[in-house]
This record gives sequence, structure tokens and C-alpha cells, in this order.
Amino acid sequence: MGFPIYFLALFAILIILVASVTVYFQVYKRHINKALESTEGMRTSMVPPYRVAIVMTIIVLLIGILISYFAGYVNAYKDYEEDAWVMSHSDIQTFYAEVKEVGEKSLLVDGISLNDENYRGEFQYDIWEEVSIYRQDAVISLSDLSEGDLISITLLTDRADITNIFKIQLLTDKK
Repeated sequence: MGFPIYFLALFAILIILVASVTVYFQVYKRHINKALESTEGMRTSMVPPYRVAIVMTIIVLLIGILISYFAGYVNAYKDYEEDAWVMSHSDIQTFYAEVKEVGEKSLLVDGISLNDENYRGEFQYDIWEEVSIYRQDAVISLSDLSEGDLISITLLTDRADITNIFKIQLLTDKK
């Protein structure tokens, strides 16, 4: 991982701040010296250096805040994009269940005792068109499932911790 480019930009802005305030101090000192040597009383006034330093500091702080905001946004978005497609073992869970009731777009199942404790008991799922339901290697519809069928349900958890059904596999066929 290389040195972030926005640190270089912030460093360059700080150098510009210091250089411009230093140059202004020199110009102000020269202007005051000329005014003191001149007895005419006609001189143009310059802004005191402390005010210039304050204004330049505020400008650098605002620029630094903007750079930090955009750099943070870019890095966070880049990290999110890299992690969005990385799956861990805990993101995919499969459990076995017995079909209790098949609705038009829903499925009521009862997790069997071989499952982990989290997947025992009754579960109600809404089944969307994206969910694939298989009998061996053939795709079937939800209406092909009936009460008492043994199925495996594969769940997929995304980065927002939303769990959806990825696949349903019919394990037994009552024929």
C-alpha cells in the first residue's frame, strides 16, 4: 500500500500557506519601513500580518476538511467495493426441513433435528422468482413441492446482513 496522494496535496497546501504568509510578512515589513522613512503622511495601509495568517489558516483548514472528506469517501467506497463480492463461509448456510405448507409465493417449513439449533422449528419464507428450486438437476416450480417433502434450503447473507433464500433442493420424492 503506497503513500496516499491526498497527504501530498495537504502537505503542498500547508507549504503554500507558510510561503504566502512569510512573503506577506516580508512585504509588510518593507512597506512599514518605507512608511517610516517617508515623512509625507501619504501612505497606503496594508492588512496586518496576523489577520492574513488567520485568514490563510482558515482557508487551509477548509481545504483540509474537503480533502479529508473526499479522500475518506473514496477510500471507504473502494473498500466497500472490494469487500462486496468477497464471501465467507458464514455467509452461506444450508439446513434441512420438512415442507409443512406451500402457498402461492410462500413456503412454511419445519427444520429437522439434525440441523443446528438456529434452524430447528418452523420458518415461513416468501419465495420470489429469483429463487431456484431443484429436483435432482431439473428446475421445478414452487407448486411442485407438497406437504411432507424433505428439502434443503440454502440461505445467502449479503453485506447488509440481509438473509435471502438462494436455492431450494428437493431431497425426497413421494412417488
